[in-house]
Amino acid sequence: MTTDLVIVSESDRIATVTLNRPEKRNAMHGPLIAELQKVLGILAADSSRILIINGNGENFCAGGDIAWMQQIAAGSEDQNYDDAQSLADLLYQLYTFPKPTLVLAHGATLGGGLGLLAAADIAIASKNASFGLPEVKIGITPSMISPYMISAIGERAAHYYFLTGERFNADVALRIGLIHQVTENEALLSTGMTVAQLILQNSPQALHSAKQLIRRVSKRAITEDLAQKTAEHLAELRATPEAQEGLRAFLEKRTPNWT
Repeated sequence: MTTDLVIVSESDRIATVTLNRPEKRNAMHGPLIAELQKVLGILAADSSRILIINGNGENFCAGGDIAWMQQIAAGSEDQNYDDAQSLADLLYQLYTFPKPTLVLAHGATLGGGLGLLAAADIAIASKNASFGLPEVKIGITPSMISPYMISAIGERAAHYYFLTGERFNADVALRIGLIHQVTENEALLSTGMTVAQLILQNSPQALHSAKQLIRRVSKRAITEDLAQKTAEHLAELRATPEAQEGLRAFLEKRTPNWT
């Protein structure tokens, strides 16, 4: 699956996808987005259990490729729309990916790169990472990434960073909830692998169900109906072979044998 734009490797049930446009700071354009969509579609159905996304070179992803956007904007209305929709589709594909997803951010992580980060389940950044939503500085808005960014940092912080376009560092990103951990620059990949190994100890079925549970419960009012739905969710899951194996392994004080 490795191409000029995307490098894919798998080891110990961990799939790593590396953005590979270092000369363009891994900026996103149509061909890169198409390659990522193709790769995610393949990895969603293979035997890997975790997805890690990182970037080659000095930056994770500096957002959209400005020259590409200018070219698309000069095209037809349909071309303009289709290009925007392709990024929207990619982010939703990542958000609904059936396996746990981690993004490892270093250097510049802007615009669409922030969309990848916010759409993933877990985000880890190196100390040298910098973040920002500079779209307003060039006359546009972070439209397609907005659902994921607002979900991650909240409406109040979104007002500030969407409107100012201000760059911020990893410590601020951690404080506002955009990322989960900050690590030394040279330890970014090893830190991500440590988190991946921690996740690998858990039931694959339960991990998938946990992701679904978060999406179903998030932002919903706590009502009697929601309480009933969560009870049904656990009851169905608890009766599955994987759950039964997990319960037996706990009682027998051994490591579960996940299928």
